[in-house]
Amino acid sequence: MRVIAGSARGRALRAPDSDVTRPTSDLIKGVIFSLLEAEAYKRGFEPDEEGALAAALAWPRVLDLYAGSGALAIEALSRGAVHADLIETDPGAARAIQANLVATELAERATLHRQSVESALRRLVGPYDLVFADPPYAADQDVAALVESLARPALVPSTGVVVLEQPGQAEPPPALAGLPLANSRRHGKTRVTAYWRRPDATM
Repeated sequence: MRVIAGSARGRALRAPDSDVTRPTSDLIKGVIFSLLEAEAYKRGFEPDEEGALAAALAWPRVLDLYAGSGALAIEALSRGAVHADLIETDPGAARAIQANLVATELAERATLHRQSVESALRRLVGPYDLVFADPPYAADQDVAALVESLARPALVPSTGVVVLEQPGQAEPPPALAGLPLANSRRHGKTRVTAYWRRPDATM
């Protein structure tokens, strides 16, 4: 695994020493950020002179749930996101996240929370512009709990985006964090679903 773009481009990322987590592959990470960049451009954002890419300017504050290696949050930070909160309970994954943040020199703009997603979502204040969620594939109840937890008011603004990873055959929920399903595609064994509401869409 490597960082694809931005200040840490090309830096290798350590995979968690754990059988519990499932790191997002570089292929799927590329799919996700290509989708985000395209949507950011549609909203009028473009890379700035300081090196921040369009998606980082559109959604500067990031929440990475079930963070695993931290690859998604780190990619967002490398591209210019202001801050990321990463949620992970597995000790091996937490060690990998810390090592990856240090290796990419992005630790000062990130906070790792070693607690369950449910606990974190009750405590974190927000708002978060961009939320990544990659719950365990074998635990359908985690998706149901995620839908309920992300429904908390003010956690994700109406201009925000949520990206959900699921098994390829899974049926994504019709909405997350009050945002409608905007794009859902299967890539091999993984389904990537994005939730957002266009700024000009009626509420």
